Amino acid sequence: MNIRDIKEKTIEELLQMLPTVERQLSDARFSLAAGRVKNVKEAGSLRRTIAQIKTVIHERKAR
Repeated sequence: MNIRDIKEKTIEELLQMLPTVERQLSDARFSLAAGRVKNVKEAGSLRRTIAQIKTVIHERKAR
């Protein structure tokens, strides 16, 4: 997900999206450990997305 897309969403949408992305990361890690994953960079991308979502949420709460 692009940072521009994340910044366009409201805090409520981001808070709803966060558990979904965290679950995707968990699934990606499990698949990687089981050797069933095609895209090994997916876990890193999901971690980056989670960090971006949390950063935007904290920036908006600080205002």
